Amino acid sequence: MRAPILSACAAALLSMGAANAADYAVRYDGAPPELRHKLERLTDLSLRRRSYPTTASLRQAAASDRDVIRRALAAAGYFNPAITYRVEAAGDADAQASVIFSIEPGAKFRIERHVVVYKDDAAPDRPATFETAEIEVSDRADGATLEDNQKRFLDHLLSKGFPRARIVARRAEARLAEGVADAVYEFESGPRATFNGVEVVGAKKTKPRFVAGLKTWDDGAYFNREDLVSFREDLADTGLFSSIEVEAGEIAPDGRAPVKVTIEERKQRTIGAGVSFSTAEGPGGRLFLEYRNLAGRGERARAEIEGTEIRQAFDVEVEKPLPRFPGSVFGNLAFINETTDAFNARSLELGAGLARRWLDDRLETRAGLALETSSVESRLRIAPGVPDERTYLVSAPLSATWDTEDDPLALSSGARASLFVVPYTGTDQFTRLELVGRSRRQFGDGERFALAGRFRVAATAGSALRSLPVNKRIFSGGGASVRGYDFQSVGPLDADGRPIGGRSAAEAAIEARAKVLGPVQLAAFADAGAVFSESFPDFTGDYLIGAGGGIRYLSEIGPIRLDVALPLERRPTDRGFQFYISLGQPF
Repeated sequence: MRAPILSACAAALLSMGAANAADYAVRYDGAPPELRHKLERLTDLSLRRRSYPTTASLRQAAASDRDVIRRALAAAGYFNPAITYRVEAAGDADAQASVIFSIEPGAKFRIERHVVVYKDDAAPDRPATFETAEIEVSDRADGATLEDNQKRFLDHLLSKGFPRARIVARRAEARLAEGVADAVYEFESGPRATFNGVEVVGAKKTKPRFVAGLKTWDDGAYFNREDLVSFREDLADTGLFSSIEVEAGEIAPDGRAPVKVTIEERKQRTIGAGVSFSTAEGPGGRLFLEYRNLAGRGERARAEIEGTEIRQAFDVEVEKPLPRFPGSVFGNLAFINETTDAFNARSLELGAGLARRWLDDRLETRAGLALETSSVESRLRIAPGVPDERTYLVSAPLSATWDTEDDPLALSSGARASLFVVPYTGTDQFTRLELVGRSRRQFGDGERFALAGRFRVAATAGSALRSLPVNKRIFSGGGASVRGYDFQSVGPLDADGRPIGGRSAAEAAIEARAKVLGPVQLAAFADAGAVFSESFPDFTGDYLIGAGGGIRYLSEIGPIRLDVALPLERRPTDRGFQFYISLGQPF
């Protein structure tokens, strides 16, 4: 008989008002409009939607959620609410049970006084009020505003010589009858300290003097968190360290303290490789070796071999940072072999120069001196022809670059623009000017869409086209300029369809990108370009336009890209399409 009795009891309990995750509703009657959706995200009854077998279990959950609602109201500045609840059981099998919270939030309190309380011993010159710290505060009593007030006060302490400052607690003391409250912010300031050198921990190869040379403050000044943040960023920009911690060291009785830097050095060597393919340039590849911190002061050396069917190069670069400048000195040696439709050339280049950074490293200027000699064989048929020659050129490259781009392997935001001015003398005398720029912008939910663009304007002054060495002429066309056309083929052609080149050029491109499935991105683009025999571009001239689409796989090492492009202004010498495979976005 025991089993039938238990079954009957269970049936009776269920008949008293069964509810499950699918058949009850929750209402928040009287809740302030700005909090209604927040309550739906905070309470268990709205958020978790668990099964509740009886109305009694629903009442128990509602009792717990009432405390959640009370805390949410207090965080919003309602310190004296009245909250009740009731559960209405379902009337029949098809109806829903309801949990109804009746909320009387009361008046929204305002903060009458902002009180700063220190929980440690007095330190000289620490601010006692928000007014003395020159921090403006409102009378809003919600928790987010009070938290922001306290963080801003802490930032002030950290920037005015109190490196040990920290938040202890925060509370609002309400005076219910008056509808006002006092916001009480508790801190420990610690002693006030001044900068006194740099203490380096963990350095093996790196010279401590090099680390100290990157500091952004003068010893004797009061500690400032902004200086410490800038210092850490400069250390990170060297690329020498895998982890960096910057903090105040032990504070002496006289208030002086070193900046303690704990570093872990990266491996000094990096070896990398890449491959590419395009119908314009054929298969390509590159291999590089980079060696960092050669003498423990941030020096960098990089050797790179790259090659395609039309260009092979070996390049060695060295750079030594000058932190106090701030900038670096650099040098390079390069051997280049080019076999294009327009010319064959073998060149040896040697250069050195000085770089300087400005405006929080967003602007870099460079000046240098370079020597170059080339053996040039023209392949053009232009009467009376350009003779084969050995050229010797001395140049003084000057450049300025504005750069706000992010990760160079996976560009997603920012812009970059460069101006180059390179006067040459020697076998011929001329000056090359070039302005290039690129940018991109992401938009849409989850930054799903992107629009990117680039431009290039180049000019040559001081030499006629006929006397200008063929390998110093300006060309356009190919995967890095106007997609859809062969390498260097944009512009005038000779009788055999070989590119003549020019003294000036103009290019522009626009590309739209959209993420469609996880790491897969589709792209559509249009490129345009023209080459001119005049010294400066004729922007009203005839342009060749290429258009197409592509797909990118956004891998951890950067986008793997496949593009297909068509020449919209197709000439008899142009192919019907071009395709390109490489690593990285085109711009």
